[in-house]
Amino acid sequence: AYVTSGRCGAPPDARDGAEPMGERDGGVAVGARVGADSAAYVIYTSGSTGTPKGVTVTHRGIGGFVTAAAERYAVGPGDRVLQFSSPSFDASVLELFISVLCGATLVVPPHGPWLGDELAAVLDEHRITHALIPPAALATLPGPETGTGRHLRTLIVGAEACPAGLVDTWAPGRRMINSYGPTEATIVATWTGPLTAGRGTPTIGDALPHTRAHVLDPAMRPVPPGTDGELFVGGDAVARGYLGRPGLTATRFVPDPFGPAGARLYRTGDRARRTPDGELEFLGRLDRQMKIRGFRIEPGEIEAALRGAGAVGEAVVVVREDEPGHQRLVGYVTPAGQRPATAPDL
Repeated sequence: AYVTSGRCGAPPDARDGAEPMGERDGGVAVGARVGADSAAYVIYTSGSTGTPKGVTVTHRGIGGFVTAAAERYAVGPGDRVLQFSSPSFDASVLELFISVLCGATLVVPPHGPWLGDELAAVLDEHRITHALIPPAALATLPGPETGTGRHLRTLIVGAEACPAGLVDTWAPGRRMINSYGPTEATIVATWTGPLTAGRGTPTIGDALPHTRAHVLDPAMRPVPPGTDGELFVGGDAVARGYLGRPGLTATRFVPDPFGPAGARLYRTGDRARRTPDGELEFLGRLDRQMKIRGFRIEPGEIEAALRGAGAVGEAVVVVREDEPGHQRLVGYVTPAGQRPATAPDL
């Protein structure tokens, strides 16, 4: 990743280079000069066909995000950022970069997952000032009236829809920001300003600097405020595509009719609409993709894995919420032959 000299900053110009590493990695010459549009990292997301897809993110996207995030999340020297997320989830990149690139401390607690009283203890014992906590995990915390999160100055929610009740509980007394972004748009594509209690379900705000958000109809024409459409993201945040999968890249990363020549939009597959004051409301998915505890899940990927068990003929995976607020993935299977599938098979 591109690191500035002890401060947050924009990415290097495409002419700038990095120290040669003198090796080859995976057939790619890593000794080549590295520019703003060079690959910075690859992170895998769930795939509807059963094959995860690697998203290639650029240095330009990272530099632009960190510069804007340092201001929006109000992070700097002396702050303590919690490493809550798994490295398999790109929220971990947010936690890493807004701390080490801004002079703050990145606090890596013992192995989790952290929920409820255990998460509260981590926040308080490590004096966490900044944290990104998905709403499902935030809902398990004792309320701030108990003293939980007393050091927490900036609370970022994202990765799934945030209920109004959580805003009412946690926004008073701190900066609470709702952030939205697919992996293909460099961590965060849109965000709100500081949220206020009593305003209902929060929007997902508007696009970051150097990022554009469009709500379009099936013909890729802008829809008026208040009308549902698909959310597309453009600008510096857009990733290079899916590693080694040009066909899938061409399907999801499409020419940008509103940008300069060669610009692309990422079609998120999310439904959204503009409010009268220009902010974006998240309305759910156009396909079967789902979010549970912040993780993007394609049920088709799990169905393909289930069908790979020798005793399984067909499989379907759904989300059940038998208890309000407690979502579970449930798979239903039929046998491939006379012998039913057993728990070890599945």
